[in-house]
Amino acid sequence: MMIKEMLPAHVKQVKVLLDTCFGESAWTMDALCSQLEKLDSRCTVAIEDDTVIGFLAFEQVVDEGSIVEVAVHPDCRRRGIASSLITSAINSADGLHSVFLEVRESNTPAIKLYESLGFERIAVRKGYYDRPKEDAVIMNLSFSVCNEPNL
Repeated sequence: MMIKEMLPAHVKQVKVLLDTCFGESAWTMDALCSQLEKLDSRCTVAIEDDTVIGFLAFEQVVDEGSIVEVAVHPDCRRRGIASSLITSAINSADGLHSVFLEVRESNTPAIKLYESLGFERIAVRKGYYDRPKEDAVIMNLSFSVCNEPNL
């Protein structure tokens, strides 16, 4: 498995991955292409045998990062792919002091993964998700000035 910068050539495979992982709540093709084109966004893919098996969208504004989307093909989960995508994004960012994310309150495996990487629950955003309607847990990973990210 290799982690690479997402290229336009990966868009169709990433869209299939998102549909597989998230069903009707998956990003549209337009939303995916828009994310790829954003100046403050970095999208990466995990590739195995020329197939996209993981995707991460990460945004950074000044010293604050945000994990916007993470997806790993169901057949490839529990192999450290999401963790690798997240740590790669954080370690390649410059000058981060904190990273935020939102996760469905019912997504216990993802919450446990984020907590294992040092993220802490800081709040709940009521009714954040649609299809189905659900609250989001807001999580944060903070770095001190002397403790730059190096997951």
